[in-house]
Amino acid sequence: MKRFRFTAMLTIATLAFSFTSCIRETSDSVDQDKIFTNYELFYDANADKTYARATFTFSNLLGTKLELSNPSKVTFNGDMLSFQNALAYYEKEYAGFVESGTFVWEDTEGNTFTNEISIHEIAFPAGVDTILRSAAYELTWVGDSLSQSETVILTVNGENELDGQIFSTNNLGSQSIILDKDKLGKVGQGPGMMWLDRNYLPALTQATSAGGIINGRYRPTNQPVYFN
Repeated sequence: MKRFRFTAMLTIATLAFSFTSCIRETSDSVDQDKIFTNYELFYDANADKTYARATFTFSNLLGTKLELSNPSKVTFNGDMLSFQNALAYYEKEYAGFVESGTFVWEDTEGNTFTNEISIHEIAFPAGVDTILRSAAYELTWVGDSLSQSETVILTVNGENELDGQIFSTNNLGSQSIILDKDKLGKVGQGPGMMWLDRNYLPALTQATSAGGIINGRYRPTNQPVYFN
């Protein structure tokens, strides 16, 4: 079965990053105050790994990607992040679940920007093995209800990777997500897979005038399901 995969948030931005991954500049070629910062702390239970990632772009989220020039650097909990050339971002992997931590970026002019982030857990409920495509379905997750600046995204697909559908909620206090009938009807009958992402996106504490985002993302083990 082919799997229909999305990153948890900002789907359009992710696609744009993929298309422009070969277009990049060094950070010393731009005004340091015009660098947009994108930090993510992502735990994937499927691999039992936590990924600390930082992406730097010029002016805005979809701007030209930047490779940091000496002496500029970025760390997470004091560990240096390494540049991943293929998609032009910085990353460090950790075994197991790292619940929280601090990103520190120093630009070429010695200005330091410090931002903390945490990851909030979520899990599929027990017994979700069959979903009817002919009616709306409410999936109640295991974990705290949504607080400020949180979004839950559920991605589902059947055997055909083109039938994937995305559902989301950011309703304060919510502990469930509604899979509406129209979208479920577009998923092919048969065995499928579900991906669940809980995203915590507070405002940055320290940023340039260009701004930035920070995300703490938790993905539980993917859930097989049969769409009837």
